[in-house]
Amino acid sequence: MKSVKYLEMVRTKFNLKTDVALAAKIGITKSAVGNYSKGIRVMDEETCLAVAMALEVNPLDVMMAAGIDRAEKTGQKSLWEVFSQRTAQAAGIAIFGIVTLLVTPTPAEATQTLKNSNLSVYIM
Repeated sequence: MKSVKYLEMVRTKFNLKTDVALAAKIGITKSAVGNYSKGIRVMDEETCLAVAMALEVNPLDVMMAAGIDRAEKTGQKSLWEVFSQRTAQAAGIAIFGIVTLLVTPTPAEATQTLKNSNLSVYIM
């Protein structure tokens, strides 16, 4: 139940002690909170959006977790899992590219560094 962790994150972030308080925060019923927590039901898109807004996270992450939970309930392999792995790979590549750009000096900076260095090359 990957989507339930987002409900628990809302509960923790706002220090909500009861299901009633959690339900009021995201605009659902107390019984819906109980059903989601016990795995009886999986959050719908509206609830996923409300949870994402409360946590200030990307709604796609919450919807992806709910989609995976929904597929697991029916015993199917979820395409959301494949999608989440691909987005994680893409994010890793993007981060690597950004770090490389930040660390690599511009040609002008590199030229200055070479002019100021006392490196000598000796060929024998």
